[in-house]
Amino acid sequence: MNQPPSPAEKRRLRKIERDFHVRAFGEELARINFLPEKRRKQAVAEMIDHARSKGVDLGRPALGVTI
Repeated sequence: MNQPPSPAEKRRLRKIERDFHVRAFGEELARINFLPEKRRKQAVAEMIDHARSKGVDLGRPALGVTI
């Protein structure tokens, strides 16, 4: 049977996951990804509001974005 991971293994896995998010999304989005869901949605809404206040047209497709 599999044993549950030790606290040290859990810390190591959390660090690997966070490092991946930082590489994939950048420091700020990685921080937001690990917030509780309600706070995460609030942070994204604040980012959208900030973009709109700066004149970003969110109706246009994002050009030059690679996946």
